Amino acid sequence: PDLASLKLEILMRRLAARLAPLAALLLILAACSTGTSPSASPSMPMASDDHAAGFAWGEPAEAGEADRVIEITMSDQLRFEPASVEVRVGETVTFKVTNAGAIPHDFTLGDEETQDEHEAEMVAGGMAGMGHDEPNTATLDPGEEAELTWRFTQAGSIRYGCHLTGHYAAGMVGTITIVAS
Repeated sequence: PDLASLKLEILMRRLAARLAPLAALLLILAACSTGTSPSASPSMPMASDDHAAGFAWGEPAEAGEADRVIEITMSDQLRFEPASVEVRVGETVTFKVTNAGAIPHDFTLGDEETQDEHEAEMVAGGMAGMGHDEPNTATLDPGEEAELTWRFTQAGSIRYGCHLTGHYAAGMVGTITIVAS
């Protein structure tokens, strides 16, 4: 092989090495995309079969019943703003969630068990089949907004998290403190 052929081969290998991570990222994003709009319908099934009787810390509610609206913004820095909120037992809150990023994000309300179950479903590829029709979850494409209205029934601490691949593990999680009335 001549010198020009060797240089071309080296250049092609470098280009392939640089494009491989981009190709992997595109495959991950394609796998995470459901192509459906977010849903927060109270008539849809819950995050797991164990929740058929409801969530210990609260229940879905109608937007017209909300005592207030809390705005939450999702970012590509894998953070929620605000990172924590406080609500009262008996209070009904509409969470107005906005994806200000350039990639999809997920918003899931739940205690530690709910978050762990949802994370396991996402890791196992469950998002593609379930379409995120649980009342405590919404998946938002870039620029989208969704509203989830929730009545809090028990004091304690729960979380809101994003379970798209790697986001929760990277710290895309917030805290809701539910205080007694």
